[in-house]
Amino acid sequence: MSGQVLKLLESAEKSGTRWKERYRVAVRKYRETFLTALFAGFAAYGFLMANALNNQDNISNTPGGYGAGTASGRWFLEVLAEFMRDVWGTNTLPLFNGLLSIILVALSACLAVSVLEIRGRSFMVLTGLLFVTFPSFAMTMLFMFTVGYYAFSLLLTLVGVYAAKNIRGVWGVLAGAVCVTLSLGIYQAYLPIAAALFLLILIRRGFSEKTLSAVQFVWEGLRFLAVLILGLAVYMLVLRLLLQTGGESLNSYQSIDQMGSVKFSELPAMIAMAFEKFFALPVRREYAINDMPIMRFAFLYAMILSAALFVWLEWRKGAELGVKLLNALCLILFPVGAFSIVIMCYHSSIFGRMVYGAMTVFFVPMVLLERLPADTTAENASRKGKSGTDSGNAIAGRMLRNVAAAALSGLLLLTSIGYIWESNENYMVLYHTNRQTENYAASMVTRIRMTPGYRQNLTLAFIGEDITDTTFSNEVYRGSAYHYGGYTDNSNYKKALKSYMWNYLGYHQPEASSAEIDEIAATETAENMPCYPDDGSIRVIGDYIVVKLENVD
Repeated sequence: MSGQVLKLLESAEKSGTRWKERYRVAVRKYRETFLTALFAGFAAYGFLMANALNNQDNISNTPGGYGAGTASGRWFLEVLAEFMRDVWGTNTLPLFNGLLSIILVALSACLAVSVLEIRGRSFMVLTGLLFVTFPSFAMTMLFMFTVGYYAFSLLLTLVGVYAAKNIRGVWGVLAGAVCVTLSLGIYQAYLPIAAALFLLILIRRGFSEKTLSAVQFVWEGLRFLAVLILGLAVYMLVLRLLLQTGGESLNSYQSIDQMGSVKFSELPAMIAMAFEKFFALPVRREYAINDMPIMRFAFLYAMILSAALFVWLEWRKGAELGVKLLNALCLILFPVGAFSIVIMCYHSSIFGRMVYGAMTVFFVPMVLLERLPADTTAENASRKGKSGTDSGNAIAGRMLRNVAAAALSGLLLLTSIGYIWESNENYMVLYHTNRQTENYAASMVTRIRMTPGYRQNLTLAFIGEDITDTTFSNEVYRGSAYHYGGYTDNSNYKKALKSYMWNYLGYHQPEASSAEIDEIAATETAENMPCYPDDGSIRVIGDYIVVKLENVD
């Protein structure tokens, strides 16, 4: 008996040693990526995490909201948030939520390095930089009340890609599909990252394995496609079941209720739009992800270098014709994968935080540069007994490769620094517009309370949605050079204005329903009222204190 116990202890010790060694190897391999992402995260989001900055969604979900749930297709977000509410609470804590999100994104970058088998130290560092500074994540950080869940969704996407690549057979497909399903259940916009990374993995394998056959290539591609399709199908199935169980339906905001209803007749237009958005990145500003000229040039250089390297590798590789054609097909499909959000949201608006997949454009030349044949070095040429001319060609080839890699690294470093600059500029804009909104709301509350006939038990009724006050404007800040669209505009929304009154000023006047507001707005008294802040724009009508923001039909 004692001998068996001793064997078990020895076995456990050996197993523990193996895991410790694997941990040490992983730390050594990915520490540059992780630490770079962590440092860049503090540089990009330190100001945001140290201040309570609010857009209209953030302030309305303070202190305990988590955003849209099952009715917006985000059923797993609702499950996670309700669980967190019970065990931890859902208060919006900028420092904690922000730091947690950066760590999750840094881990996602490490997984990207793993699945793409990036070995160059500079490329590993750049992967961490890009993942954490890309504007799609910077915009998501403005939604501090829910950014941690979205960062977890991104991590689940990368875990799914990792599982599909490294776990062979049906178990890899199932594990990857489960992760994709859960990721979609939090936020649906990260599926393009998985699609683009799968295509890159196939391209890399096509240039790496000399014995790879077309059948093996197709089989691997079908496995990856199965992960995406199965993950999406299970996500939709669970969503439908939860909606039916709860007696709910998908809301119509941004055409969410049409999600999954792709018409085959529209597919050519969708694919054409994906290509158009992809190739527009070097020439015009899109979704605030390429606002600076250096960023557009970085996209252009990455695309040109990728095409040149691909042609060179295809010409040199001694693979069978089928593999070469399949490799080319993967490259052709890459723009569709990176911008497949266009297909997913064809009938709705696409925002900057939904195009995270565009970041993968920068990984194509990294993967291809690391696939250049080893015989481009002078050492290998000499070992093979090549002539001085051949050796000179090898040296020239190595120099060209190094120059191309250095140029790419420099451009992506400058681009990442530009992203950090943009983030801080937008957060400063939000800081000032927050102060303006607070002051405007305070002034309005003062005027409401000073209205003749005001009583505490009156019901507050806002007529109109937007502020039409021409004396109030934050255009000086919204006109900044690099602006994240509506993410830093909060002072012209009634939703944000009321939230500031409720959450910052402690003003909790009972609020009228939509039906009551419509009834009041239709009265002659309300129709004759001027718009705020003119004299008479706030008045008591019956049991209501009415604030007319704009004329309504």
